Amino acid sequence: MTELNPITRPVLSAEVLFRRLAPTVAADVSQQLHRAGLVNANDLIFALTTGLHSFARNQGLCLATEFPLSWPQALEVLRGCRSEAEWETFLMQTSTAPQVKGYKMAKGASQMIRILETLQQTADMSPRIATAFGTWVITAVVIAHSGPLDADISLEELSDCL
Repeated sequence: MTELNPITRPVLSAEVLFRRLAPTVAADVSQQLHRAGLVNANDLIFALTTGLHSFARNQGLCLATEFPLSWPQALEVLRGCRSEAEWETFLMQTSTAPQVKGYKMAKGASQMIRILETLQQTADMSPRIATAFGTWVITAVVIAHSGPLDADISLEELSDCL
């Protein structure tokens, strides 16, 4: 779970860190963007994916390559970290809420970029690891939106669209 690096400070594995942080970040960004007017769950997924895509591109990575490498593990780990009932109440957004355009979508995308840039700087993460974390955040949102049993279908569809 942890090991010592040459400077003798404990190092957590990415999976342990992501399992703890991704759902928290997903819930927080859901609440922030809901207050900002992004109330549709599909819009939330689109905005966060757009932000992740932009972040990856700016780091010289291709999200179409990186996303499929991370979401299966994220789904496997995150699926069981909450009950189905907890996942149902996880997001502030709903599928039936009015969809938004323009500014509110861009605000969601820029929020994801800020989260990943901050995490990359403060945790000294490589661009690839920060992109993987963004995938875990989106996976948590998709699990909450689609349900733990159907999230794989939604993530495969999302992956195909990249």
